[in-house]
Amino acid sequence: MKKKNCRMTDLERAQHARAVQFRKMTDAQICEYLDSLLEREREARSAAPAPSKEEIVNEFLDTLSIRTTSGLRVSDATIRKIRSIAVDRGFIKSAEVSDG
Repeated sequence: MKKKNCRMTDLERAQHARAVQFRKMTDAQICEYLDSLLEREREARSAAPAPSKEEIVNEFLDTLSIRTTSGLRVSDATIRKIRSIAVDRGFIKSAEVSDG
């Protein structure tokens, strides 16, 4: 049984109006709408290239050195040791400290 309009929430009314608008579209309009969604998704994927392994490791090490709200952080000496190991193992090219 259909829910009466007076008992619908504002969200339900908005969803219903959007669904009715979609059902009234022609096949061509639906295809055009779906194509535009796919195109936006492709653009979003190509706009942001994936970060390199080196960038990820450097960002992680920089994050470790930041004091958390609980007051905990990893000491600078430990960060330098971890960076040295990362350089030796080939995760990052050099032990340059990035500004962050």
